[in-house]
Amino acid sequence: MPPKVDPNSEFDIYLRVRGGVVLPAQTIAPKVGPYGLPPKMVGDKIMEATTAYKGVKVSVKLHSKARQPTVFILPTASSQVIKALAEGGRSVPKGQPVIHSGTITFENVIAIAKSLRFKSYANHFSGSVCEILGTCASVGCNVSYNSQVMKPAEAIEMIHNGEIKVENYNVPRDQWTKKE
Repeated sequence: MPPKVDPNSEFDIYLRVRGGVVLPAQTIAPKVGPYGLPPKMVGDKIMEATTAYKGVKVSVKLHSKARQPTVFILPTASSQVIKALAEGGRSVPKGQPVIHSGTITFENVIAIAKSLRFKSYANHFSGSVCEILGTCASVGCNVSYNSQVMKPAEAIEMIHNGEIKVENYNVPRDQWTKKE
Protein backbone atom coordinates (compact mmCIF):
# COMPACT_ATOMS: atom_id res chain seq x y z
CA MET A 1 0.00 0.00 0.00
CA PRO A 2 1.45 3.40 -0.95
CA PRO A 3 2.33 5.89 1.78
CA LYS A 4 -0.14 8.64 2.66
CA VAL A 5 0.35 12.12 1.27
CA ASP A 6 1.39 14.90 3.65
CA PRO A 7 -1.81 16.91 4.33
CA ASN A 8 0.08 20.22 4.41
CA SER A 9 1.68 19.74 0.99
CA GLU A 10 0.54 21.54 -2.17
CA PHE A 11 -0.50 19.58 -5.25
CA ASP A 12 -2.49 19.92 -8.46
CA ILE A 13 -4.99 17.53 -10.01
CA TYR A 14 -6.16 18.02 -13.59
CA LEU A 15 -9.68 16.89 -14.55
CA ARG A 16 -11.92 17.11 -17.60
CA VAL A 17 -15.51 17.67 -16.45
CA ARG A 18 -18.85 18.78 -17.86
CA GLY A 19 -19.51 22.35 -16.72
CA GLY A 20 -22.27 23.26 -14.29
CA VAL A 21 -22.97 19.64 -13.32
CA VAL A 22 -22.57 18.23 -9.83
CA LEU A 23 -20.07 15.40 -10.07
CA PRO A 24 -21.00 12.25 -8.16
CA ALA A 25 -18.73 11.66 -5.19
CA GLN A 26 -17.94 8.11 -6.33
CA THR A 27 -16.35 9.37 -9.57
CA ILE A 28 -14.14 11.96 -7.87
CA ALA A 29 -13.23 9.90 -4.80
CA PRO A 30 -10.51 7.76 -6.47
CA LYS A 31 -8.77 10.90 -7.69
CA VAL A 32 -8.95 13.11 -4.58
CA GLY A 33 -9.34 10.52 -1.82
CA PRO A 34 -5.63 9.66 -1.52
CA TYR A 35 -4.91 13.34 -0.88
CA GLY A 36 -7.38 13.55 2.00
CA LEU A 37 -9.89 15.81 0.23
CA PRO A 38 -13.63 15.28 0.72
CA PRO A 39 -15.12 14.35 -2.70
CA LYS A 40 -18.48 16.04 -2.08
CA MET A 41 -16.89 19.40 -1.30
CA VAL A 42 -14.59 19.13 -4.33
CA GLY A 43 -17.57 18.32 -6.60
CA ASP A 44 -19.52 21.32 -5.29
CA LYS A 45 -16.55 23.68 -5.82
CA ILE A 46 -16.07 22.40 -9.38
CA MET A 47 -19.78 22.92 -10.10
CA GLU A 48 -19.66 26.51 -8.77
CA ALA A 49 -16.57 27.36 -10.82
CA THR A 50 -17.92 25.91 -14.08
CA THR A 51 -21.44 27.36 -14.09
CA ALA A 52 -20.52 29.69 -16.99
CA TYR A 53 -19.70 26.61 -19.11
CA LYS A 54 -22.97 24.76 -18.49
CA GLY A 55 -23.10 21.56 -20.53
CA VAL A 56 -19.62 22.04 -22.07
CA LYS A 57 -16.65 19.84 -21.26
CA VAL A 58 -13.91 21.95 -19.68
CA SER A 59 -10.48 21.25 -18.26
CA VAL A 60 -10.14 22.07 -14.58
CA LYS A 61 -7.07 22.41 -12.38
CA LEU A 62 -7.74 21.52 -8.77
CA HIS A 63 -5.08 23.09 -6.53
CA SER A 64 -4.96 22.00 -2.92
CA LYS A 65 -3.03 23.62 -0.10
CA ALA A 66 -3.51 22.32 3.45
CA ARG A 67 -6.55 20.30 2.30
CA GLN A 68 -8.34 23.40 0.99
CA PRO A 69 -9.14 22.93 -2.71
CA THR A 70 -9.20 25.81 -5.18
CA VAL A 71 -10.59 25.34 -8.69
CA PHE A 72 -9.16 27.01 -11.81
CA ILE A 73 -10.70 26.65 -15.26
CA LEU A 74 -8.06 26.00 -17.91
CA PRO A 75 -8.95 27.71 -21.20
CA THR A 76 -9.19 25.47 -24.23
CA ALA A 77 -10.11 26.56 -27.73
CA SER A 78 -13.03 24.16 -28.12
CA SER A 79 -14.69 25.09 -24.82
CA GLN A 80 -14.38 28.82 -25.56
CA VAL A 81 -15.75 28.43 -29.09
CA ILE A 82 -18.74 26.43 -27.82
CA LYS A 83 -19.31 29.01 -25.07
CA ALA A 84 -19.22 31.82 -27.67
CA LEU A 85 -21.88 30.00 -29.70
CA ALA A 86 -24.22 30.33 -26.68
CA GLU A 87 -26.35 27.38 -27.70
CA GLY A 88 -27.23 26.42 -24.14
CA GLY A 89 -27.42 22.96 -22.64
CA ARG A 90 -28.30 20.00 -24.82
CA SER A 91 -29.81 16.64 -24.13
CA VAL A 92 -28.18 14.24 -26.56
CA PRO A 93 -28.40 10.47 -26.06
CA LYS A 94 -25.21 8.90 -24.79
CA GLY A 95 -22.90 7.85 -27.59
CA GLN A 96 -24.30 10.40 -30.05
CA PRO A 97 -21.98 13.24 -31.11
CA VAL A 98 -23.08 16.80 -30.36
CA ILE A 99 -23.18 18.83 -33.56
CA HIS A 100 -22.92 22.60 -33.17
CA SER A 101 -24.55 24.33 -36.11
CA GLY A 102 -24.34 27.95 -34.94
CA THR A 103 -22.39 30.91 -36.26
CA ILE A 104 -19.58 32.72 -34.44
CA THR A 105 -18.47 36.23 -35.33
CA PHE A 106 -14.93 36.90 -36.51
CA GLU A 107 -14.50 39.34 -33.60
CA ASN A 108 -15.18 36.47 -31.17
CA VAL A 109 -12.58 34.37 -33.00
CA ILE A 110 -10.04 37.20 -32.57
CA ALA A 111 -10.89 37.53 -28.85
CA ILE A 112 -10.47 33.77 -28.29
CA ALA A 113 -7.18 33.80 -30.20
CA LYS A 114 -5.92 36.68 -28.01
CA SER A 115 -6.85 34.84 -24.83
CA LEU A 116 -5.07 31.67 -26.00
CA ARG A 117 -2.10 33.31 -27.72
CA PHE A 118 0.26 32.38 -24.87
CA LYS A 119 -0.35 28.68 -25.63
CA SER A 120 0.04 28.93 -29.39
CA TYR A 121 3.16 27.87 -31.28
CA ALA A 122 2.32 30.06 -34.29
CA ASN A 123 4.94 32.64 -35.28
CA HIS A 124 2.35 35.29 -36.16
CA PHE A 125 -1.01 36.17 -34.67
CA SER A 126 -2.73 35.29 -37.95
CA GLY A 127 -1.55 31.71 -37.37
CA SER A 128 -3.23 31.71 -33.95
CA VAL A 129 -6.45 32.97 -35.55
CA CYS A 130 -6.21 30.15 -38.12
CA GLU A 131 -5.81 27.66 -35.25
CA ILE A 132 -9.06 28.90 -33.68
CA LEU A 133 -10.78 28.77 -37.08
CA GLY A 134 -9.62 25.15 -37.38
CA THR A 135 -11.22 24.48 -34.01
CA CYS A 136 -14.42 26.09 -35.32
CA ALA A 137 -14.31 23.66 -38.24
CA SER A 138 -13.91 20.67 -35.94
CA VAL A 139 -16.74 21.89 -33.70
CA GLY A 140 -18.96 22.31 -36.76
CA CYS A 141 -19.88 25.99 -36.64
CA ASN A 142 -19.69 28.72 -39.28
CA VAL A 143 -17.96 32.11 -39.12
CA SER A 144 -19.49 35.49 -39.99
CA TYR A 145 -17.22 38.22 -41.35
CA ASN A 146 -18.66 41.55 -42.60
CA SER A 147 -22.19 40.09 -42.43
CA GLN A 148 -21.11 37.21 -44.68
CA VAL A 149 -21.45 33.68 -43.28
CA MET A 150 -18.78 31.24 -44.44
CA LYS A 151 -17.14 27.97 -43.55
CA PRO A 152 -14.00 28.28 -41.37
CA ALA A 153 -11.86 26.82 -44.19
CA GLU A 154 -12.94 29.70 -46.45
CA ALA A 155 -11.96 32.23 -43.77
CA ILE A 156 -8.55 30.55 -43.38
CA GLU A 157 -8.04 30.74 -47.14
CA MET A 158 -9.02 34.43 -47.14
CA ILE A 159 -6.47 35.11 -44.38
CA HIS A 160 -3.74 33.33 -46.35
CA ASN A 161 -4.66 35.25 -49.51
CA GLY A 162 -4.63 38.58 -47.65
CA GLU A 163 -8.34 39.31 -48.15
CA ILE A 164 -8.83 39.38 -44.38
CA LYS A 165 -6.24 41.46 -42.54
CA VAL A 166 -5.35 40.32 -39.03
CA GLU A 167 -3.56 42.89 -36.89
CA ASN A 168 -0.53 41.55 -35.05
CA TYR A 169 -0.96 40.95 -31.32
CA ASN A 170 1.96 40.48 -28.97
CA VAL A 171 1.30 38.61 -25.77
CA PRO A 172 1.91 40.73 -22.66
CA ARG A 173 5.09 39.71 -20.88
CA ASP A 174 3.27 38.53 -17.73
CA GLN A 175 1.42 35.87 -19.76
CA TRP A 176 4.54 34.29 -21.27
CA THR A 177 4.96 31.89 -18.39
CA LYS A 178 1.28 31.55 -17.56
CA LYS A 179 0.64 28.10 -16.11
CA GLU A 180 -3.15 27.98 -16.35
